[in-house]
Amino acid sequence: MRFVAVIFRIDGADARAAGGIVRSVRSAGVSLLALATLLAPALPACAPAASPAPVAEPTLDVPRIGSAGVEPVSQGIRFGRSAPAVGARWSVMVDARSAAPDPQGGTQLSAYLSSYSVEVLAIHGPAPSRVRLRFDKNLHRYQGIDTATSIDGKTYVFDAVPPYVRDGAGSPVPEDEVERVLDIFPDLGTRTQVDQVLPDAAMEIGEARDELAGAILSVIHPRAWTLDAGSAVLARAEGGDAVFAVAIDATGKSGLRMRVKGEARVRLRDARLTLIAVDGTYAPGGGGASETGTFSLRRTVRDR
Repeated sequence: MRFVAVIFRIDGADARAAGGIVRSVRSAGVSLLALATLLAPALPACAPAASPAPVAEPTLDVPRIGSAGVEPVSQGIRFGRSAPAVGARWSVMVDARSAAPDPQGGTQLSAYLSSYSVEVLAIHGPAPSRVRLRFDKNLHRYQGIDTATSIDGKTYVFDAVPPYVRDGAGSPVPEDEVERVLDIFPDLGTRTQVDQVLPDAAMEIGEARDELAGAILSVIHPRAWTLDAGSAVLARAEGGDAVFAVAIDATGKSGLRMRVKGEARVRLRDARLTLIAVDGTYAPGGGGASETGTFSLRRTVRDR
């Protein structure tokens, strides 16, 4: 998971636009629509792992008994790794919004809104290798006017091997639609980047795992942003999730800079990213304060 809003993609308005900010049609400023476009891929950029069969949630380290007796109990948490199942289904919702002063007066408002469902059709090793995607909604909103993207209301079958993307009837689709789907599932056929950067060993509350910031940025959009600085610290365990406090400073291909912070939730039983909730600011490279805008992004994943 392009975005119509600055930080969306993820599973967000326009899969390819999600990573960047739209330039204003006015020469005097930067349009919020552009920002949303960079973020559009905020859909399932980091494709959530398929729902595994129920397993015990390993939230605490188990003390080991050795010749010297029982070792101290660690209060850390571990992430499980369970294989996805064919037939597993989940839904993704992305809501990305941006606002900036209009040089002509007033405020420019844009958003990227996306909701879609995923069904696992095949697996290979530790990850789904073929999925069905159904986009119930995928649109950009600018000044209250909605514009559907090319994938709005459509169904696709996405395979990890060529020809990669087909429509629901098995026919080829336009290149624009292929790119949008690829941006939504950059990790199809392999473990997600979020899964890969999390440790096998237990983590302690307060422990940093800054690589997670880059993995989250790739979910927002896998191609549009370059991470300049990022941090991720395990804040707490709650409701079967590990909650990380995250901060991201990134530069878009057009020179746009965004700085956001918030939280990300990763499910303990299978290391699936279930929530990204961040907000912050964006500005064109070298731009003044008058050109700075604000945006927020929320991406949620739920089993069906």
